[in-house]
Amino acid sequence: MSHQKSILLSWIVFFKVLKSLTLAALGAFLLGYLHHDPVTLVVRAANALDLPSTSRLFTHAMSLAMGLTVAKQIALALTSFGYSALLGTEAVGLARRRAWARWFTIGVTASLLPFELYEIALRPGEPVRILTFIVNVAILIYIYYRKEAFEP
Repeated sequence: MSHQKSILLSWIVFFKVLKSLTLAALGAFLLGYLHHDPVTLVVRAANALDLPSTSRLFTHAMSLAMGLTVAKQIALALTSFGYSALLGTEAVGLARRRAWARWFTIGVTASLLPFELYEIALRPGEPVRILTFIVNVAILIYIYYRKEAFEP
């Protein structure tokens, strides 16, 4: 495998690790603040970040916080931990260039693309969603065609 292609696989592993750690932190945060008022937390975070109350991000965060219950927080935390473990498994397998990791990554990434398309259709004006979709399709194609990079 050429050096450039090896670097690309390293970036994919880094991307998976970053997402895994972020989701694990989100799960820990959700469990750590189970009995705190989520609306107050959003207001404090917005103030700390100088986020205007008229911004779309603030409005969206407030809408989520207002509908959050303890049961929903626990469910979100468990989902975050589960997805974090899934991404961590992908990252370790890809970093060690295991053949199973190639197929595992292809399966997981492909299975989530319909949800990403649904989110894009739901809110078409959000370029981050479109970029995420494009990056995941590119990862899927790259991993599929780079079978020689993994153990037999």
